[in-house]
Amino acid sequence: MSRTNVLTVEWRSGPRRPSSVAAELLVDGRSLLEYCEGATSQTFDFVSPFGWTTPDYQLAFAERLLLRRPPILPTGRYELLVCPECADLGCGCISAVVQLEGGRYIWSEFGYENNYDPGLLLLFPMGRFTISEEELARQLRRLVPGLSDTAG
Repeated sequence: MSRTNVLTVEWRSGPRRPSSVAAELLVDGRSLLEYCEGATSQTFDFVSPFGWTTPDYQLAFAERLLLRRPPILPTGRYELLVCPECADLGCGCISAVVQLEGGRYIWSEFGYENNYDPGLLLLFPMGRFTISEEELARQLRRLVPGLSDTAG
């Protein structure tokens, strides 16, 4: 069994957009964006949609991360980081395969894609993250008012 990573969320202004504040997804204390940039040696301008998109969008996004709603990308993958100006998946996003196994979410096969050209998927040479089901739900409830404890 692989080790469980620690997911935390911090409010931060982005280095590329200091006037914009979003909730940054941190895995073992390092931002998800940094992991992706380190794996590809590229710079990406993406953020989580928490804190600046509409409440409905944030709720739907959180429910997708908890696998309570189906993915909206045509590849069947889940968006994790989106365009910091509009959150439109047509601008591109960082996505992953998200699965729930034995009380742990597994985020794997990270990549760049958009919602209009499924053939454009570019996978990153990086591993996977394993996050406790309880911890992910707890972190998301902190961010999203109205997110229920269970799928119902």
